Amino acid sequence: MSNKRLNIATFLKCIPRYRPCLLAGALCCLMGTACSLVSEERLKPVLGWLFVGISVGMGICWLVLALLKRLRDGLSIWLLWGMGFFMRLQFILRMPYNYMQHDVLRFTGEKGHAGYIMYLFQEGHIPDFDPRTVWQYYHPPLHHLLCAGWMHLMTALGLQDAPLYESIQVMPLIWSSAGLMVFAMVLRELGLKKRALSLPLAVMALHPSFIYLSGALNNDILSIFFMLTALLYTIKWYHAPKLRNIIPLALAIGFGMMAKLSAWLAAPAAATVFLVMLWRNRQKPLPLLGQYGIFLVLCVPAALWWEIRNAVRWGMPVTYIPMLSSDSEQFVGEHPVWERLFDFSAHQFRYVYDCFIMYGQEYNEYNPLVGLMKTAVFDEYITPEHVPHITGFGEVLFWSQIVLAALVLFCMIRILLHKGQTPMPLKIGMLLSYAATVISYYSFCFTFAHTCTQSARYATPALYISLVFLGIWSQERTGRAADILRWCITGAAGVFMAASAAVYGAVLFI
Repeated sequence: MSNKRLNIATFLKCIPRYRPCLLAGALCCLMGTACSLVSEERLKPVLGWLFVGISVGMGICWLVLALLKRLRDGLSIWLLWGMGFFMRLQFILRMPYNYMQHDVLRFTGEKGHAGYIMYLFQEGHIPDFDPRTVWQYYHPPLHHLLCAGWMHLMTALGLQDAPLYESIQVMPLIWSSAGLMVFAMVLRELGLKKRALSLPLAVMALHPSFIYLSGALNNDILSIFFMLTALLYTIKWYHAPKLRNIIPLALAIGFGMMAKLSAWLAAPAAATVFLVMLWRNRQKPLPLLGQYGIFLVLCVPAALWWEIRNAVRWGMPVTYIPMLSSDSEQFVGEHPVWERLFDFSAHQFRYVYDCFIMYGQEYNEYNPLVGLMKTAVFDEYITPEHVPHITGFGEVLFWSQIVLAALVLFCMIRILLHKGQTPMPLKIGMLLSYAATVISYYSFCFTFAHTCTQSARYATPALYISLVFLGIWSQERTGRAADILRWCITGAAGVFMAASAAVYGAVLFI
């Protein structure tokens, strides 16, 4: 009995550490579900305007309190989180479930992520055939299983057909919004305060990548949520190398790879910290080696059971990805390597949105870096042709992103070798995850030489890691030059956030 009481007491003591993320997830689930049950089309624009107004109002409140120097970090986090959440909520409310999707297709068909979810919903088990035979079924099934479970819940509440499919957007809304809170926890765990905390969190809250992924029915945002969680527990474990931190870290990486194999990009940061701590404790390594054993026992089966099962039963390669044909109308492999890497000619920026011949543009986007910068703020579908009201705002958003990204990269380089309060192993670990993301992205773009592979959703860890470095720089660098640069970054971030709110608020007019 005493052991049982002790376990319950230990669990209750742990709850406050997770409270912000649990509360954020609960709010997302409740409000997202309530909105998904709204069947009256005339109410949706009204609710959309209300949510945009709340988002803008919370941003203004945050700005006024910050200028008055009456803004505590806890309140700052919740105001910025609310600003991002309500912008995401209006986006999924107004954006149809079958619009702006990647490889989702239709729930009435058998292919794509929608077909995968529908198969699990109807059959009640994972595919019992070679997943390569149906398009997109090769993905690990965690995201699709969760969506199928959500469909069962919503069916019990009376939803059917289109309203039922629309309601599935609540799932990516939860992962995107809860991920924003996890990012705030990462910044706090690093000891960042005031502007060093609020500046990167504000950019993350209104960054277009996390807004449009909040309505995506594929598995991208779930894997990103787990990668953020893995980063949080990598830092926590470094500060306190205990089982209570390494177990969530193992599960975050394992479940992330069970959602999408590319979640392995969270591993370099964790591996770096593991090696450093083992070296520091090389005289008495057994306690750490025991933890590493538990990590492997939990992480590896969760991460790779799907790939190993398919390799054993059907000979499917562990890293299998279906290739598009070189006959595809978006093939860009005819461009030489030097051109794809180093061509930044002016014609690529006359149209700041992603270019596809099949969408009526003059050429297919062929430079991976240009494609990355365009899709980071517009994806493939936010264009004046699809959302006419963004003209002007879209150009401001793109160019403010270029300025902000250049300034953030400069700060990241400057702070890497600076001996400040952030431990060097954490910096090196995050840098290695950043480098692995960039290398993986470019390798993917050249291995699969098509415009659709040049998407920012394949390089998202580079985004949030660079924002973490921005926070570290902002806190640790002092002096007049640093203050001037800090104000320049704040100004660029302000323009970027305002333009993002204008562009993604414009979906109200769709």
